[in-house]
Amino acid sequence: MLRVRLALVLGLTLAFVVFLVLVLFRGTDRVAVYFHRTQTAYEVFDRYQDLSHEAYRHFKQRMDLHLLDGPNSRSDVDLSRQRVSAAIERLRDTVAGSRNEEVPSGAAAQPTSLEYVAKLTAFLESAMYRFDEAETLRRSGKRQESLALLSSILDEDIDHNFQPLIDAAIAAEREQALISRERLVALVDKLQWAGTLAASFAAVFSITAGTLLFRSIRRPIEALMRGTDEIAAGNMDYRIALETRDEFGYLARHFDQMAEGLQRQQENLQEASNVLEQKVDERTRQLHRAIEEQRRMDDARRQFFADISHELRTPLTVIRGEAEVTLRGRDRDAEEYKETLYRVQELAVQLSKLVNDLLFLARAETATLQFERERVDLNGLVANVAEDIEVLAYDKSIAVELDNVPAPVWVWGDKQRLRQVLFVLGDNACRYSRPNGRIAITLRTDGRVATLTVNDQGIGIAPHELELIFDRYYRSTNARRSAEDGTGLGLPVAKTIVKAHGGEISASSAEGAGTTFIVKLPQVQESET
Repeated sequence: MLRVRLALVLGLTLAFVVFLVLVLFRGTDRVAVYFHRTQTAYEVFDRYQDLSHEAYRHFKQRMDLHLLDGPNSRSDVDLSRQRVSAAIERLRDTVAGSRNEEVPSGAAAQPTSLEYVAKLTAFLESAMYRFDEAETLRRSGKRQESLALLSSILDEDIDHNFQPLIDAAIAAEREQALISRERLVALVDKLQWAGTLAASFAAVFSITAGTLLFRSIRRPIEALMRGTDEIAAGNMDYRIALETRDEFGYLARHFDQMAEGLQRQQENLQEASNVLEQKVDERTRQLHRAIEEQRRMDDARRQFFADISHELRTPLTVIRGEAEVTLRGRDRDAEEYKETLYRVQELAVQLSKLVNDLLFLARAETATLQFERERVDLNGLVANVAEDIEVLAYDKSIAVELDNVPAPVWVWGDKQRLRQVLFVLGDNACRYSRPNGRIAITLRTDGRVATLTVNDQGIGIAPHELELIFDRYYRSTNARRSAEDGTGLGLPVAKTIVKAHGGEISASSAEGAGTTFIVKLPQVQESET
């Protein structure tokens, strides 16, 4: 140890030894003070980092609550809010404890750490209040005002106020750490001076011993000085090459640890900033997608009303025309009147189907759908509907192939609604298939799930439109080109019925090669019979 070497060199003079020991004791005591002060600054760094992390997590969960409104979002937000409050309390306690020490005079002109804590507390309370305002606007149906307020909070409060305030607080603590480090350097200089003076006095007794002592302390001191200079210059990768086990080695090792900690904190802050920027960009893209989806739905709704007006007006016009022609002119025999009434009945059925589809979707939106559930043999139902599809396919010379299982396949559901699903898929396959084509209907089961597949060789659907065909009012580009009639209600109705039965419906297609629809329904298990 350094003190042992000094005692051996200067042991001839007790007073000098005592003086030297006192000087070194005082120096190491001050080194410990400055070292503890620097450690306290890094502890405050950690508290700021914790607060920044909890605050950004709270901001993210508030955004998730606003955009997704999931069942667990509110409890997550409340828990996150408690974590932010706990982080503020920990920061305040740490800062209050550090203020009991001597404040470096070089930081007197800067705001105190307690003032920064007060500013951060006030900002977070204001931000949470504004998030609450946005939530209130959303619940009252003012979605646009709510989104505008959220954008203001993200752009103005968080990006322009919160992060700079965190950076300023950390910069203030860093300045205090640098001042403590400078005092440490000054103290080391004093120790060097004391060592040099001791060597001069020791030269009276032993020039050789004094020279060796001077050389023994010069290298570690210079290494520490170089380290402090490099760190002060911003070179966080610099490490002090001092492998001794004395006080200087202790200082060098802990100085390296502090440099590593500061480097990690800077990297974490940069990473947190990058993550926040990515999340803000992601949320912005989600908002844009939501706006585009709303715009698309509005366009589809307008197109639907135009189409449905045409679909309703055409049969009504024909009914009116049939009635006027029949009533005008000579009296007709009963067969002619019956023929007219048959045509009127056919058109009335068409109108009734449109109205029923609209009513069905309206009830689905209000969760007032009612089903007459019973055990249904899906195998027999598919075979029965396949015969109806053959009638539809006859005019276009389309072959209907049925591949089902030999035994009954029992499902629990509304037989007429399930028939409606099968008929919608078969009708679409006939409508959009080319003449002399083929429609394949397949039913398979694994004992738990019944899988129905309807495959045609028709016009197909573009890949980017596959995810849209189950949206109400939507008709694919190829469908609109192939047939002007159609309302875009069949597949949405089918999807609603399948989901109400606990099943799934999906589609795959290749343009010009045909489309395949797959319906999966849960079977009735033996325990349910």
